[in-house]
Amino acid sequence: MLASNGTTATIAFFLKWVRDASPSVQPTVIMTDHDQAQINALEVIYLRSTVNLCTWHVLRAMRSHFNTNQYPVLWKKVKVWVKTTDQIKFARLWVEISCDPSAPQSFIAYLKAQWLPVTCKWSKVLRKGRSIYEEGDTNMLIEAYVFHVFLEIR
Repeated sequence: MLASNGTTATIAFFLKWVRDASPSVQPTVIMTDHDQAQINALEVIYLRSTVNLCTWHVLRAMRSHFNTNQYPVLWKKVKVWVKTTDQIKFARLWVEISCDPSAPQSFIAYLKAQWLPVTCKWSKVLRKGRSIYEEGDTNMLIEAYVFHVFLEIR
């Protein structure tokens, strides 16, 4: 999709066109980054699909909100927290991260406001027992597949 803007309306228009052109394609899971316009459009057009967030993009967004070189222990905990499939470990790490007095409080507030409300979209704790495409943690799988198909066509 090439567009002059990335609004929900523009993305939804394109997705509706794709959906209507391929009515037999009903994605179970859609992987994206944390772009709210994309998420809103996907949830409107593909009502029965689950929208998950790419782990790489989640960590990239989190990393941009504090200096990981200045807080290497915190960064290590955040990476483990995002990637763990163990619910108890997830909860324990969140307590350690959120209660750490040396952690930047602006970062903790950011996690509370931006990431905890959408834990179901990015936490691996909730992605167990699914196929590789449903359980996947990156939208790079889809990009790699599309690129592979493109090369075969050529």
